This record gives sequence, structure tokens and C-alpha cells, in this order.
Amino acid sequence: MSKISLRNINKKYPNSDTYSVSNFNIDIEEGEFIVLVGPSGCGKSTTLRMIAGLEDITEGEFIIDGKVVNSVSSKDRDIAMVFQSYALYPHMSVRDNIGYGLKLRNYPASEIKDHVDNISKDLFLTEYLERKPKELSGGQRQRVALGRAMVRTPKLYLMDEPLSNLDAKLRTTTRTEISRMHRDKGAITIYVTHDQVEAMTMADRIVLMSMGEVQQIGTPKELFTNPKNSFVATFMGMPSMNIIEGVYEGGQFTCHSFTITLSEEDQRILNNAGYNGKSVCLGARSSAIRSGKKYEEAFPDCCFETTALNSEYLGDSVNVFFDAAPMNMFAGTLGTGEPDVEIDEKITLVIDNTKLHFFDSDTQESIKYPIKVAEFQK
Repeated sequence: MSKISLRNINKKYPNSDTYSVSNFNIDIEEGEFIVLVGPSGCGKSTTLRMIAGLEDITEGEFIIDGKVVNSVSSKDRDIAMVFQSYALYPHMSVRDNIGYGLKLRNYPASEIKDHVDNISKDLFLTEYLERKPKELSGGQRQRVALGRAMVRTPKLYLMDEPLSNLDAKLRTTTRTEISRMHRDKGAITIYVTHDQVEAMTMADRIVLMSMGEVQQIGTPKELFTNPKNSFVATFMGMPSMNIIEGVYEGGQFTCHSFTITLSEEDQRILNNAGYNGKSVCLGARSSAIRSGKKYEEAFPDCCFETTALNSEYLGDSVNVFFDAAPMNMFAGTLGTGEPDVEIDEKITLVIDNTKLHFFDSDTQESIKYPIKVAEFQK
């Protein structure tokens, strides 16, 4: 079984004073699907290229099956890679593009045909097999590039935003197919994206990066429910988690817009951590902000009045953005059975105080994170 490790990986380009990737560490087991996610310029593609051997590692070790492979060339690492750019051979048909890697490895022609036919069916490319890349749309070319990588089973699949050129419906279908093919083949997959939906739906574990540094590694559920800091909290989830600065004192949180009473558990955590009478940042996902009499009755000490600024209709729910002056807007998700909200309407909102997060105002680190991690490990 294959296993890879990245130990204290750093990357600094010539004539640069800063590291593009700093102190990257992870152990990846056979069959894991790892997603590197983060905003543009965070270092995720650079990390992928170091794994592929397309970029030199400035410091640290990349280990495959116990062997340090920093100096091993790309072609000898047994890696299949899908680039964001298609990198197809323009003079070859789709069939020949997909099967080219197998041909280089001296697979029999009949076996190549079977493999190409099977992967083409999975990626909805069967009717295009005899066409040249110039006769395809951008989305079709991207699927050819995917097929060329996944037609064989290497130790490691690397994918750099492979769905970026597909329309919304095809993205959903193709990510399902990638996940299925990954499970069938059982090889490690490292997938780069800036799309948190892809990360949440495909990953066994997510590596969330910012400015070259790993912010948190964990399952999608861990990152969503137990963010290590406010960056993780606001990056994972749509709309972003509301972060509101205020003061915690005597069991209550007070900001410019409202005062609410916290749950006994949160009071205990904040008191034990020494935050009574101090500034903290409250984090509340939109699903924790509701409206309606049943919520007002359930959380009578967590109600406040505000003004609706905008709404986004999503079918079975509505994202509503509210005035939180003098701070930024915050968002709530109102489901079926809750009152309709008109723009500029005054409305009473309720915060579910059993679903709150708290962050240090200076460091932005989660106050509850170590406690929650310990609970996960029980």
C-alpha cells in the first residue's frame, strides 16, 4: 500500500523575501482523497507542483513509501496529473490523447482500447473519441484531460482545478464521477480547488491554506463545525459565518447591535478561559439566525430587531442579509414556515445560542477549538 508524507515543506522563489509555502506537513494514507483549498495565491497549486516534481522543494522532504523523492524526476514518481490548462496533443484524436500514457507504457492495443472506452463512457466522451481537441468545447477538453490521467492507476493522482472549465450541471456530475473512480482505483488523490463546495463534497480530508500556511487539516465536518480560527470559519460555508466583535461579561455577549445571553456551556468555557469582561468575537452561521414566534419562545434572551438589506431566494430557504451597523452586514437563512422578509423591513431575529463559536479578538484563534477537538477524539 502506498503512503506519502510531506515533512516541513517550504518553498521560496529566487529574488523573493517571503516563502510561497511555509512549514507544510501531512501524512496521507493509501486511498485518501485530499483536497487543498484556499483563496487565490495561498500556495495550494505551488504545493501540488512540488509534489509532482515540477517545482523544486526549497526545504523539507517529500516521501513516497518511505523513500525521499525530492530529487526524483516527475516521470519516475508514478504520478498522473490533470492541469487546469488542458495540455492536450492537438494533432491526436480524443481516443489517442486518452490512451497515450498507456501506449508509452507498452500496453497491448486491445487493452488500451478497452481502458479508453471505459473511461470515455464514465466521462460522457464516447461520441467524441474520433474528434481532435480543436473540435471540442472547453468543458469537453477538460474531461479528455481527466480521462488521460484516470485511464491508468498510478500511486498518486494530482488534480489542479480540473472542473474549472465546466458548467454548473456538468461540474456536479463530473465531481461525482471523479469520486467514484477514485474509490474504484484506490490510489491517493490530491485535488486543488478554490471552490469550497468541491472540497466539502469530495474530500476525505481538507487542507485549508492561506498565504502559504496551512490553517487547518481535517474532515469536512471538522472544519465546518470546529474551525480552528476565524479564517477557517468564514471560508467554509455559504454564506460565510457571521463574525461580530463585542464584550462577554456576566454570561452575556454585547455588541453594537444586540445583547444576548449565552448558553451555560459557552459561559463555562469563556469563564474558564479568562474572557469574562473582555472583548471576544462571536461567530454565528446563518443557520443559527432565525425568525418566527417559535424561535422567540425558545430563545427569549437572544432576540433583537434589525433591518433587512437584501435577500437571496434558494427554493426551500432564503438567505437574508441584515443591517448590523456600524459593522458589516450579517446573514441569516430562513427556511419554510418562517415569515417572508421584505427589503428595508424591520424584523425580529433570534440567535440560537447553542450553535455559537467564539474567537480571540487579537489572535482570531478559536476559544472553543481545543475543547471540541478533545471531544472528537473521545
